[in-house]
Amino acid sequence: MKIAFISDIHGNLAALKTAMDTLKSRKVDLVVCLGDLVHYGPRPSEVISFIRNSEIECVQGNCDRTVARRRESTGEEYQNPHWRNLAAEFFEWTSNQVSGKQRKWLRELPDELRFQVEKKTILCVHGLPGTQAMGLPEDAAAEIYDAILTRSGASIVACGFTHTPSIIRRPNGLIINPGSVGGGSIPSGGTAMILSFPDEGEPEVETLEYTYSLEDIEAGYKEAGIGKIFFKCLELGRDQRGNWHTDDPKWRQQWAEL
Repeated sequence: MKIAFISDIHGNLAALKTAMDTLKSRKVDLVVCLGDLVHYGPRPSEVISFIRNSEIECVQGNCDRTVARRRESTGEEYQNPHWRNLAAEFFEWTSNQVSGKQRKWLRELPDELRFQVEKKTILCVHGLPGTQAMGLPEDAAAEIYDAILTRSGASIVACGFTHTPSIIRRPNGLIINPGSVGGGSIPSGGTAMILSFPDEGEPEVETLEYTYSLEDIEAGYKEAGIGKIFFKCLELGRDQRGNWHTDDPKWRQQWAEL
């Protein structure tokens, strides 16, 4: 049994199609999307249609919920007020691109999904169990991760939100975060994960990285007339909330030269 996890597509149709082509070649049995189909990217409506017309299982992300309910704040934290203002402006544009039927579909997405595989319960959420707008902490005390697993009632927790791939093994279970399809996890690319269940032993986790052509998404931003800085985030591996996903100085140097 192979389950693929994707997350945080953020209106990036080109990245989503590349991710699905990559997973198709790996012959997975199930694909689960951990939410945030919209915001920051220029193709929110197209991404929703793609997921709706596929066999992908999907949970609701904080950006999905905010669009669905016509609210203004996604509950996210930003590096500074400048990034918050950029996001707010783009979010208003995003909300206007989504049809009433798509809004209703987003509203009806579940907060969580649970699967039973090989006597193991898998909990799928966007942020953390019980909250959509809070991500898996990095380098936290072991007790924090143990508590997440214990409170989840699952032996495996799959979550998104941070756009940062993570694999955390604890004596009482496993926590994974596949990173993001369209959240700038790597320059000009995205990440996904495959969870495999061998006949013997513990589940195995593989992180996939892929790159995609930026032409379509750059054209989308130009058509929208907004979001140029978010295109640069995708190109150089920077999160749309302001933080960096890469420590390579060459990408930061290119940003400084913009």
